[in-house]
Amino acid sequence: METLGLSYNHLPLHLRECFLYLGGFPEDFKFEVKRLMWLWVAEGFIQQDGNRSLEDIAKGYLMDLVDRNLVIVAGRRKSNGGLKACKMHDLIGSYA
Repeated sequence: METLGLSYNHLPLHLRECFLYLGGFPEDFKFEVKRLMWLWVAEGFIQQDGNRSLEDIAKGYLMDLVDRNLVIVAGRRKSNGGLKACKMHDLIGSYA
């Protein structure tokens, strides 16, 4: 739990907003990655950055949260191994 707290405390602001948004989902809810990324865009959490698409930026944010063990991969695409679904880390759901 302490490690998860450190992961959260060291999140940059743009990732904190995206992570806190996940708190609106029910516990153990598997969210579709593509839909989540567009929800983040619609909420204004994802801003244009040079030539990168909003989807690529959102995907990078999600991968940062996965790499920090705050979000768990719950499914991968068979075609290319990309993320299909994710969920909150179990310890975070019980902590919140």
